[in-house]
Amino acid sequence: MECGWSDGALTEDTDISFKIMQSGKLIALAYNSEAFQQEPERLHDYYFQRLRWAKGNYQVVIHNFKHLFNRSNWRVKLEVMYYSATFFWFDAAIVLSNIIFLSNIAFLIARAFNPALSIPFTFGENNTAIMQVLLINWLLMIILYLLQISIAMSTQFGQATTNQIWIALASYFTYSQLFIIVSLHAVISVGLDALFHRDGSVWVKTKRFNN
Repeated sequence: MECGWSDGALTEDTDISFKIMQSGKLIALAYNSEAFQQEPERLHDYYFQRLRWAKGNYQVVIHNFKHLFNRSNWRVKLEVMYYSATFFWFDAAIVLSNIIFLSNIAFLIARAFNPALSIPFTFGENNTAIMQVLLINWLLMIILYLLQISIAMSTQFGQATTNQIWIALASYFTYSQLFIIVSLHAVISVGLDALFHRDGSVWVKTKRFNN
């Protein structure tokens, strides 16, 4: 069994986690551990830090996808399925839903000038029941997002406040949407690396301070 993470791995923690599970060992969780992170001060640096992480996770998932079809440890198979669903199917569903939403909004605006235009993605002009179901589904997604944030905040003393809920709600429509762009950029970068045989392990050190 190869020891350590792969040379040039962009997300060495994810890479070595798969190798530990593949060897049949377990990864312990320290419930009382605390970690602190210094975030980059500029959006540009923050973006490329997240891009490196996203690209590294895509590389690890693609590299370990073969374990779904061999005699690998079942934990590895489960983890590959989880990461695949998160980084591929879930991201693809979000991008598709945004395309449908923005297209319908654009056509609704255009219909104000040309009533003859029809909305491209619809179940029928008068099918309000479908629209209500989709609206409820969207609200449930927001509630699930807020619940995730609240649970995470509750593990840190003094963090689970009312203000944090409002900040989390604002972040859903702003900060969180940035990761759609990051994911698309990472997928395209991984694809171009494979197509043009580029070195996909180039590590760009994150600049955390402006000075």
